[in-house]
Amino acid sequence: MNDSVLTKHTGHVRLGDHLCLPFASDLEQREVLSAYIADGLLRGERVLYYSDKTAPDAIDAWLDPRGVDGALAMARGQLEVRPATDDHFDPGTLVDGIRDAIRDARAAGFQGLRLTGEMSWALRRVPDTGRLHEYESGVASTVTGSEELAAICQYDERLFDRADVSGLVARHPGVVCVDPLHDDRRLRIVPTYAPRGLRVQGTVDELSAAPFAEALAHTTQWPEAVVVIDLAELRFIDVAGIRTLVRAAEALPPGRTLQVRNLAPTLRNVLRIVGWDATPGLTIGEPGMATT
Repeated sequence: MNDSVLTKHTGHVRLGDHLCLPFASDLEQREVLSAYIADGLLRGERVLYYSDKTAPDAIDAWLDPRGVDGALAMARGQLEVRPATDDHFDPGTLVDGIRDAIRDARAAGFQGLRLTGEMSWALRRVPDTGRLHEYESGVASTVTGSEELAAICQYDERLFDRADVSGLVARHPGVVCVDPLHDDRRLRIVPTYAPRGLRVQGTVDELSAAPFAEALAHTTQWPEAVVVIDLAELRFIDVAGIRTLVRAAEALPPGRTLQVRNLAPTLRNVLRIVGWDATPGLTIGEPGMATT
């Protein structure tokens, strides 16, 4: 993905946004889309989901942990799940359908229309990516300058060619990603999905050790045996931060591991000297990597 592409967290998506969700995990898709849908429903917007694989009852299940009754929203006409496309793909017809849906939402008294579509259908029904780019351009022109429509196009990176995904992402002003577990001027902690873990950015010290500990505790709810803590974008971590990592690892049940990656060599040496590198449930570096 091009580093210059704008990244917007789900909670910041507003009417007028046209974003792309490239994902490589069902869990990432679910967490991003459930937040996006729930936010739209709570804002009084109509939500339209163009589905290729996901059933309406699955979307209802996505929303349940967020305290939103998806089935009730569907019954009231605020949330609708439609097939992504029929057997005949025509970019103009699809875009006209979106414009009709905007008018319908306005006529029904909703604040706007929030839509998202699973684009995996294009692999079966679009002979070349040129026609898909035409569709994306039509959606972009509909969203641009609009205060009535937000759109997220979903591309499963496990299905699409990498080069095609890059080109399709470039058709969007930005990409959408899951909301951080913590985000302030000192520290940002964002969940990752491939691998499952946390990306830690900024500074971990006595002032930010508490939210760091809370984020680590949050990972205990995940089923994965190994949770990767990526510190590549960490500017600074003090002994209090290292101790927080160690305590989190010590609290893990047998068979579970915190795998810390991209820890500075000097701090790896501190762990080794103090003996914390031998903490059960804690590994430093990728499997097979030396810790000194």
